[in-house]
Amino acid sequence: MPGPLSPPNRHLGAAAPPRTLATATAGAAEPDPALRSACEGMEALFITHMLSEMRKTVPKSDFLGGGRAEEIYTSLMDAERAKQMAGAGGIGLSSGLLEQLSRNGAAPGKPPRP
Repeated sequence: MPGPLSPPNRHLGAAAPPRTLATATAGAAEPDPALRSACEGMEALFITHMLSEMRKTVPKSDFLGGGRAEEIYTSLMDAERAKQMAGAGGIGLSSGLLEQLSRNGAAPGKPPRP
């Protein structure tokens, strides 16, 4: 039993490592590459929307002129950054999707099991 001065939850052990696509499918058969790509694409889409909404909370400055060109540039930059983030493990959404869809037998052109 931890004493009154010990760090909280120290007795629970180390935290679990974050789940990525690699760790989610490490013990299972290799998932379908198209399914993996679709899961990463879905995560990239989610991250793009998240970055866009986060950007709306930052006050705009007239330093760079603003305008429609800046909006287009930042949306394209957010989309590309989201693809890179999803490809590097992202926030874990793609690994959860891949695990769930693999377990249900989902594949392109194949209906999922009930």
